[in-house]
Amino acid sequence: MRKSLVTLVAVAVLIAGGATGVANPGTGKRAPISVLPFVPPPVMAFALQRFDACEPLLDYVKQHALEVVGPYGLPGTGGGGWFFAEDAVAFDTAAPGQAGVSRVDNRTAGVDYSTTNVQEVGVDEPDVVKTDGTRILAIAQNRLHYIDVSGAQPRLMDSLSLENGSAHELLLSGDTLLVLSRNDYLGGPAPWPTPAVRDLAVPYYGSGSSRLQQIDISDPADMRIVRTLYVDGSYLSARMVGDTARVVVEAYPTGLDFVYPEGPGLRAEREAERKNRQVIEESTIENWLPYYVMEEMRGNRTITSEGLLVDCSQAFRPSEFSGFGTLSVLTIHLSDGLEPAGSVSVFADGDTVYASQDSLYVATQRWYDWNALAGEDHAQQTIDGVTTQIHKFDISGEAAAVYRATGAVTGFLLNQWAMSEHDGKLRVATTAEPSWWGGGQPGESESFVSVLAEDDGALELIGRVDGLGLGERIYSVRYIDELAYVVTFRQTDPLYIIDLSDPTNPKKVGELKILGYSAYLHPIGDGLLLGIGQDADDQGRTKGTQVAVFDVSDPANPHRLHTLTFGGGSSQVEYDHRAFLYWPATGLTMLPVQTWSSDRGRETWFAGAIGVKAGRDGIEEIGSVTHTAKRCAAEKECSYEWEAQIYRSLVVDDRVYTVSDRGIQANRLSDLADVAWVGFN
Repeated sequence: MRKSLVTLVAVAVLIAGGATGVANPGTGKRAPISVLPFVPPPVMAFALQRFDACEPLLDYVKQHALEVVGPYGLPGTGGGGWFFAEDAVAFDTAAPGQAGVSRVDNRTAGVDYSTTNVQEVGVDEPDVVKTDGTRILAIAQNRLHYIDVSGAQPRLMDSLSLENGSAHELLLSGDTLLVLSRNDYLGGPAPWPTPAVRDLAVPYYGSGSSRLQQIDISDPADMRIVRTLYVDGSYLSARMVGDTARVVVEAYPTGLDFVYPEGPGLRAEREAERKNRQVIEESTIENWLPYYVMEEMRGNRTITSEGLLVDCSQAFRPSEFSGFGTLSVLTIHLSDGLEPAGSVSVFADGDTVYASQDSLYVATQRWYDWNALAGEDHAQQTIDGVTTQIHKFDISGEAAAVYRATGAVTGFLLNQWAMSEHDGKLRVATTAEPSWWGGGQPGESESFVSVLAEDDGALELIGRVDGLGLGERIYSVRYIDELAYVVTFRQTDPLYIIDLSDPTNPKKVGELKILGYSAYLHPIGDGLLLGIGQDADDQGRTKGTQVAVFDVSDPANPHRLHTLTFGGGSSQVEYDHRAFLYWPATGLTMLPVQTWSSDRGRETWFAGAIGVKAGRDGIEEIGSVTHTAKRCAAEKECSYEWEAQIYRSLVVDDRVYTVSDRGIQANRLSDLADVAWVGFN
């Protein structure tokens, strides 16, 4: 029996082809012969079911565990090989009051200073750097740094050590900073540094634990940890509207002391399975639901409380068994402290979070037994039939989530940008075949954009575009009001424009084919889109970071106006939109870029940020910023300095600040001339 958990990371592909929208997928025109036939979502009872108490919950998990437990324990908890097919869990996150306009001492976000580049206006996303226009909070090398930028020169006021071996992100509200930390472990759906790594199937070793810390930053010279909340499972992501944060955590069963066979042969395996069945039968509710420990500082004393993170009555299960993991959403009001206002859990798994001001969607994955896939043909058929399930919860007030509705669409998701909510309806881009699957041949995949609406407890599929192209993987999606902009790539870069103004009849209205691809799209006004990605030749080989300006003022006739390529380069923006800065007041775009080139044995490295101004008239390079300690002489080989890589840029007043593990650099906004440097000790 295999002992690895294989995680199939969701990748959506949207491909060119004369697709038409249909209100009922069962009546849409058939795809060409070379395209996989449309597989409609299965008919099922959509509603999630709530556990009224702990006893029926425990009976449920024990029953399913006894059906699959073996000599190596449970699949998905260290034993047999399982993989996932995607679904999505949605939680309504509307919060009272105005969101998206932050003011500190009469300073306004977006006017006096930039904020995190987010997907939806008014919905903040966690990041490694935050500012309120007077101070910058930055994480570098497992330390939190407080930089005062209110005066003529930036000053490092305080630094605070964070847990080593963890990934940290920040949310800021007033003088309260929430630090969200996940353990760096291999396995389970977790963020990875690059799409290439994230797309790999990896072994699973456990869900670990996560840490949430409330830090008082009212005293610049003395940041203080007020409360620390430890929870079972992996912190996935969070969103914040106003000062209400929704934190998503995925956990797996704990404390189940399974045994392995003590030797070869059937007898050893049967004895191990008997003992493992006994472990299941003797398990308690604490083994199946995530646990928490809260530590609060009161003077010189630490007050500790602990218990189940979720009440049994706030736990749900899908109509089809989806594994033993739990996906939990914690509600935290930063103005009230770290105590969760309420938590809700679903027996499902997840790795992708998207949110509008009204709803939070978590892409999760339904279980399939990899060991049961007997051969490539069987596996291909299983993948072809995968559906994405979507559960909707209302948490518009301050209480925990309330289940609303569930639906399903065909295929795999790309990432958070593949989902969008507009006028209460959910638009979802999916593909029938994930990027990691090598079982099919180029041209066999089919992709979709679906629209769902809530109706009496179900998310009904009311419209969709299907049969979209052949053989190209989606590289970026951007929804703007009633239009969807989609970039795919294999050898050329088609940019598709889909009209979603009639949600029951979405249509592809425009298409542009060029070389290369854009991995991130950003509107810059005047009917223009800025694309950040890779230039490529006619064989699909990438050549370096490319900035492109697209004119999409006429959706039926998009065209590319200008490009600028940095040969041999790559940019973090290609896989992390938070690394992108666009400042509308001056038209400045800042991109972290790393380049490498070799000429007759001499290597040249560049790690920094490049500033450009792009518009209808062209793309102009304004300058560059580096944090390297020394310049490389032209005749000598340059050594690469990893800690000098710039990973964030932000604007405060008339300055651009760039952040690396080495420190923070201030430059003039107008021409990127050096102003000041603050090193991180």
